[in-house]
Amino acid sequence: MVMEWQESMCIDHGGLDADHRQQHELIRRFVAAPPLEEERDLALGCLHALRKVTLRHFTREEAVQRAIGYPDAREHAEQHRRLVGLLDDIIDQLERGDSPFQYGYLKGKTDEILQFWFFDHFAKADLKLRRHVERFQARSASS
Repeated sequence: MVMEWQESMCIDHGGLDADHRQQHELIRRFVAAPPLEEERDLALGCLHALRKVTLRHFTREEAVQRAIGYPDAREHAEQHRRLVGLLDDIIDQLERGDSPFQYGYLKGKTDEILQFWFFDHFAKADLKLRRHVERFQARSASS
């Protein structure tokens, strides 16, 4: 079961949070999909949608980081590239269908990886960004 979205996870109360919620929902839907071969296309649809939302989100987040002068922007962008690479590898493996592992096994491992992928990056990188966004928003509001 995927950890529920909580308001304490908000970063900017805007586009970044909307993207995170979409990513979270797509991961939740992927994890909820039955690990049955006949459900592979449904699961892959979730992953392709997740990739599209993730690419848009990473572009948005990196633009915000540049705009506010975020000091860890370069490292954060590198994490984004690695995460997209991991997602591409997952999609490729599930699409190939020629794996020596059964789909149910691959799906179960992917359930775990996606949740770690999202929450580890979110907890270690995105939540650090929040205080910089808050300071920037406060400075902008007082100008």
